[in-house]
Amino acid sequence: MLDYRYRTFLVLADQLNYTKAAKLLSLSQPAVTKHIQYLEEHLDVKLFHYEDRVLKLTKKGKFLKDHVTILNREIAEIIDTLSEHEDVPSFMIGVSRTIGEYYIPEHTCLFCEEKRVKIHLMVENSERLLQLLKDGKIDYALLSGPVKSDDLTAVSFYEDDVILTCSPRHHLANKTVSLNDLKHERLLLREEGAGLSEAIDQQLKQEKQSLHQLLRINRIGNIQLLKNYIKNNDGIGFLYHISMLNELKSGELSTIHLADFKVTQPFYLVYPKQAKSPKEVACMLEIFSPANTTNCEENEQLIR
Repeated sequence: MLDYRYRTFLVLADQLNYTKAAKLLSLSQPAVTKHIQYLEEHLDVKLFHYEDRVLKLTKKGKFLKDHVTILNREIAEIIDTLSEHEDVPSFMIGVSRTIGEYYIPEHTCLFCEEKRVKIHLMVENSERLLQLLKDGKIDYALLSGPVKSDDLTAVSFYEDDVILTCSPRHHLANKTVSLNDLKHERLLLREEGAGLSEAIDQQLKQEKQSLHQLLRINRIGNIQLLKNYIKNNDGIGFLYHISMLNELKSGELSTIHLADFKVTQPFYLVYPKQAKSPKEVACMLEIFSPANTTNCEENEQLIR
């Protein structure tokens, strides 16, 4: 088991507030401070610092949080496995934000009670997930963007359109334009490293174009925040169709049709080459493919 003071560290790293962390841990604030001081002295690093009176993690603090979170999860899985009366296959699946927030809840019965395959999910951007996969920290990754690695196998299980969206109040709403017509528009994009951004960049390169021809680009790492800015008519942006279905139906968002630019992007199940059995891969594809009607006992037999 990890030292109990690491639990204090993780809670404080999430809350970034000593009072809130103490309340969640049922500890006094001085006790939380003492735990953090012990870790900093023991590790000989500074884990937190104040910036404009706001508590923030240091670079080494962020590193420790990422790795202790993984260790904590692995320990929990070991204990869970030891306490089980039967051998239930367990998988750590890393999913991109679009897939985790919009695809899985609608298209899979991931946590059906009768399912005898245990699935754990981690949501991160594509760049981070690829690194975790290479480091052996996750078993599979579900990515909503291109995969460029000779060490990994990528199998498509779904395909979605990338849509240029805007507020219904925008002057280009429901119009057909060219990419060059967007030169002076504020374009809101996902962060670099996100699968959506990679898909757009790759398609532009194939057509010998570049985002640099667009003058006003801002990047936003959170999908919902990006949509909120677009709804407020603060810019236009590219989004996967699956992530904006509700807003299109309600009329909160509209589309801009591009006559000279189209992106259709597969979603991939990604895993290290030659590291997985064909039966296990087939089972994962059955679980995550749309309109999944797989019998859970059949899934178990596939893996075993």
